[in-house]
Amino acid sequence: MKQIKTKGVIVVFVMLIAMSSLTLTPFTTAEASLQKENPFIRAFWVQAFEPGLKTPEEIDELVEDVDDANMNTIIAQVSRRHDAYYYSDVLPFTEDPSVPEGFDPLGYLLTKAHEKGIEVHAWVVVGPMWHSVYGGAPSDPTHIWNLHGPDAVEDKWVTEDYNGTVPYWQPYLDLGHPDARNHVVEMVNDIARNYEVDGVHLDYIRYPEDGKGYNATSLARFHEETGRSDRPTVNDQEWIAWKVEQIDSLIKRVYTELMTVDADVELTAAVLSWGFHNPSKTNWWDMDPVQRAHQNWKEWVQEGYLDYAYVMNYDSDADPRRAVRYDQWIEWQKDLPRNRGIIIGPALYLNTISDSMDQIHRALAPSVNGNMAEGVSPYVYNIWSNDGLPQSSLIKSLYLPTEHNEGRPPFEIPTKLPDPSWRQGNHGHLLGQLATEQSAKEVILRRGKNGKIIKKLETDANGYFVITDLSPGNYFIHNKNSEERTKVQIKKQHVTEILLKD
Repeated sequence: MKQIKTKGVIVVFVMLIAMSSLTLTPFTTAEASLQKENPFIRAFWVQAFEPGLKTPEEIDELVEDVDDANMNTIIAQVSRRHDAYYYSDVLPFTEDPSVPEGFDPLGYLLTKAHEKGIEVHAWVVVGPMWHSVYGGAPSDPTHIWNLHGPDAVEDKWVTEDYNGTVPYWQPYLDLGHPDARNHVVEMVNDIARNYEVDGVHLDYIRYPEDGKGYNATSLARFHEETGRSDRPTVNDQEWIAWKVEQIDSLIKRVYTELMTVDADVELTAAVLSWGFHNPSKTNWWDMDPVQRAHQNWKEWVQEGYLDYAYVMNYDSDADPRRAVRYDQWIEWQKDLPRNRGIIIGPALYLNTISDSMDQIHRALAPSVNGNMAEGVSPYVYNIWSNDGLPQSSLIKSLYLPTEHNEGRPPFEIPTKLPDPSWRQGNHGHLLGQLATEQSAKEVILRRGKNGKIIKKLETDANGYFVITDLSPGNYFIHNKNSEERTKVQIKKQHVTEILLKD
């Protein structure tokens, strides 16, 4: 049953006049006015490995804490490893013994949070299929571990390393496998169909690090599309680029299909900030998010493949090298030219409460060039510090003067949730599918029947192709090998769907 939803969510691009420096100063009336007048996302990631989301009492306390702290968004982990803390048509209900029988955590959270005007984004883990921390394999025979995991007799969706080994402690879906990709899309759409969530938040939408991706079906696709027959090495750049495209094309499809299910539901994702190279001085393609995990999220926010990238800026201020890294990354994030939003995600669990307050203030401040992120989302509500202090000390320090924030709470006054400018803009999207059993078939979009080529792109593992942020109007699209042009009309703030013949 769908829950009542309070409209709102996400953030508009904001350009503010630069402050004199990033040096912290006492909270002033002018700063309070600035926060009140400029909508901003203040989110909490809340994971399902610890208490926080599993009982009515925990959720009541969570909502009260978020409301007290003048925050406006909850990123709630409702699927840890392809189990559901909600009633799903795709995933089995969680076997977590902490959830009372018959209780719907997501449904209850939506009701309670929306009563307070707090947004709820359903956080789902994409890559990892299971984790040894739970003990043995899930007992439900319909869980993907049992159907398509490491021990499946056939139809394995699990990824492998170069030597054909599967890490049993946490096996991943291979997102180059067509059926695994469909599963991810269905998992997201299922939530939007059945619950009035404000957003769906993807985690681990990437490959595992250290050279995975050698699922037999995926490797066969790579061979078919490239004409190669070898087993590419881990650092083979054509192989890496192919895997990057698997993630890029999947998130585009998830984004546009989600709009067709419920146009009001946002798509966000947790993304990486790996490596010690300064992103302002390093070619993005050479950095760890792309090279190690094949997560090209810079393109996602520039080309419009999702609404918000929540960057996992997980660094300890007690480590000077990590503190510098944190500042380099958040400065680059604020200044990055983009068409979607960026949320800075400092790690509470790696820091003292005092250091976390300092990191949040640095996240809120404009860059030297006067640019800002669209929000901040501390990780994580239920592991709140490394100094042994009670959780109440963190919550109070977010909105009240305390010894941990030098009398300067980051969220002293409430702020509104803005409407994202790109969802109000003068553009639409194209979601198409070519009826073929082959992937990487070229599709061409033209402005006139034989006019200017607007875009050339290849179909994905399931024959889909997506173009985001197109100007409204009439276009013609065709398979490269076909003379037949199909007319498509792009409408403002709308997803146009089309099926092409091969």
